[in-house]
Amino acid sequence: MSYKEDYMSRKLEILTTALKLFNTTNTQTATTNHIAKEMGISPGNLHYHYKNREEIILYLYKQMREKMTLSIEELPKTIKELNEHQKVLMKVQWEYRFFFKEILFLFSRDKELERLYIEDNIAHRSRIKISLGVFMSSGELNIKDEETLEYLVDAVLMSWQFYISYLQTLGKGLDSECSSGAIKYVNDAMKPYTTQGESDARA
Repeated sequence: MSYKEDYMSRKLEILTTALKLFNTTNTQTATTNHIAKEMGISPGNLHYHYKNREEIILYLYKQMREKMTLSIEELPKTIKELNEHQKVLMKVQWEYRFFFKEILFLFSRDKELERLYIEDNIAHRSRIKISLGVFMSSGELNIKDEETLEYLVDAVLMSWQFYISYLQTLGKGLDSECSSGAIKYVNDAMKPYTTQGESDARA
């Protein structure tokens, strides 16, 4: 293995170990010393790759973002495709669940992370609106005003972004399947505006 390959492998190993510790405890309990100890390396070795815990968290966010983001061409074109994409998003959210549990605290410690997340979140919201517009054009959704469209866009965004935190505030157990309720929430929010939903309402 070349020096560069070894260097990148160690950086990835640090991220993987940090992610495990952050998820099982939290970002305050799991210090860089704890991460280094878990890996069996010196703190100096870890800091050679990442200057501090905030940099590790920033890299984990960028790693997560790569797994979630779709290009315009890849956006869901049907509600069924949206549901499938939400399953992917919820799986990624569970993989990086520490981030969503601590999101506001993490922002308070790293303004660059906050800036980047807000920028990405605004772009993600825009992509959701594009998808819902496609559903309207195809006849799957019948939305007659901009206010309702904006409401549904926010419902989709908030469901995947905060559903795990919502369950946590109710004292409910969390596992890899708990976020499936977010997809039902989105479908229920859209149902009155779907062709099938309107048919059911008239029946």
